[in-house]
Amino acid sequence: MTDTEILRANFLDELARSGTISDPEWQAAFRDVPREAFVPYYFTQRPGQPGWLLVERPRTEWLAGVYSARALITQIDGNDDNVTLARTGRVNGVATSSSSAPALMALMLQALDTHKGHGVLEIGTGTGYNTALLCHRLGSENVTSIDIDKSIVNRARERLATFDYFPHLETTDGTGGCPSRAPFDRIIATVGMARVPGAWIEQTALGGKILVPLDLAGRAGLLALLTVFEDGKAEGSFLPDFGGFMPIRANQHQANDVFSTVGDDDGYTRETTLHANLATNPADPFEFFAALIVGGYDWLGFIPSDGGPAETWLTQPNGSWVCHVTEANGKHAVRQGGPVRLWDGIETAYREWQELGQPARQRFGLTVRDGRHTVWLDQPEGPHRWGLV
Repeated sequence: MTDTEILRANFLDELARSGTISDPEWQAAFRDVPREAFVPYYFTQRPGQPGWLLVERPRTEWLAGVYSARALITQIDGNDDNVTLARTGRVNGVATSSSSAPALMALMLQALDTHKGHGVLEIGTGTGYNTALLCHRLGSENVTSIDIDKSIVNRARERLATFDYFPHLETTDGTGGCPSRAPFDRIIATVGMARVPGAWIEQTALGGKILVPLDLAGRAGLLALLTVFEDGKAEGSFLPDFGGFMPIRANQHQANDVFSTVGDDDGYTRETTLHANLATNPADPFEFFAALIVGGYDWLGFIPSDGGPAETWLTQPNGSWVCHVTEANGKHAVRQGGPVRLWDGIETAYREWQELGQPARQRFGLTVRDGRHTVWLDQPEGPHRWGLV
């Protein structure tokens, strides 16, 4: 076997062992559609070093990355010239497109519960890899994929054509869906959304499903699987898995730099019993609930140049901010300011989560009706409900 064949075989074995994909037809799609054909290059970062490095074929590192479990960044600042620039050095900027982590793609495709003849709309064409998997399963004639970036769509079209896949592709704002091809039996978003657009619900057939990652300023990673009902309502539970995706282009955000405008004596300082990781680590079972209750937040961490304890900053677009530090003695302190006491809200959310019995994300669900987004625990009409901030 060649190196490529060995890596692909290990990749497929790992997907099967992970349990994220058990459907034989989806397993066949991942086996027959090679990821390297859709990711000829990607950008990566090195710990402690600024900027992005380009990794492209035929380097050994490139192929190992392609057949790893990682999401791969494929565009910086929406500017394709960065590929050429990165061949001579590092480039700076914000990631604007990627190839999603394969295990996450697999579990979402399986959860979508597609059947022969279903028409599917994909929001976020990206590299075209996920589009190709849908074409393999459903046939090109049943697949529609849209993306706001024309160059991304054109590249995906060329890559798909090499496998004789010719889905309907459009360059358009994903929030509007694709009315000319509606209604759809399934809609799947591979970009993070702060809300579920009404157009998606209108363009989904009755009883159809929408699978969308909720992006709350980069937090939560909630995968909402909703069913569309007659009264224009979309409702369903969250999947148990973390589903972090790059936000849709219009909502792209960077770690807010409010902290750079905060003076040393600004805000109010007090002790706290909570570690910063509770609110910033996606692996922590509380993080998603914190984001739901306070409305999400950006964060960044660093060690000050004066050698002081590491600082974790949380910020919101409204100008609210928190600086969290853990002293050498293990005690935690926060300094916060702005229109909302953000850390106070996180502490309140933590107490509520504890009182509810520390429920996991799959016990929560979402109802969308007339633009209103209501999160609930266990049942839509139960006593525990929250409107999305």
